[in-house]
Amino acid sequence: MSPSDLPAPPPALFPDASSRTRVDDALTRALLAAGERVAHGSVIPTLDREKLRRELAQFDFAVPRSLDELMKWTIERLEHGVVHMNHPRYFGLFNPAANFPAQCADRIAGAFNPQLASSGSSPAPVEIEAHVIRAHRATRGPAARERGPLHHERFGGELHGAHLRADARRAAL
Repeated sequence: MSPSDLPAPPPALFPDASSRTRVDDALTRALLAAGERVAHGSVIPTLDREKLRRELAQFDFAVPRSLDELMKWTIERLEHGVVHMNHPRYFGLFNPAANFPAQCADRIAGAFNPQLASSGSSPAPVEIEAHVIRAHRATRGPAARERGPLHHERFGGELHGAHLRADARRAAL
């Protein structure tokens, strides 16, 4: 079987460049508008969970839904269904707002889907992560370098690996 014998990938999962650009631009605009609404709304969730469960029951995966519809629905639910760490009146502990470079890094990581468990299949992201961990450790002084990169000096606990991966994604920008 030659590559030309293979069926084309489904457009719903792998749209053409112009469709991707349209959706990406719409998502960017929707997220910017949601951020503005969040800044003027409640810090804490105001979502009616029973209503959400009824809405979720309608998603039976038997009938395809448009990506535009799903993005709009999801953004609306998240606007009212999470504690907003990026809200100007949020003063919580240990939950920093997702800054813009980190959001860009997450989009890049989502587009490439690197597998950090394998340097064979993902040498660039694995090296970027290792570099960030070494650099982070170097800023913590000799005692931290001896303990290793995961020891959090100020509070004596362990940093979660996700924080280091997020740092690695930020460094990639």
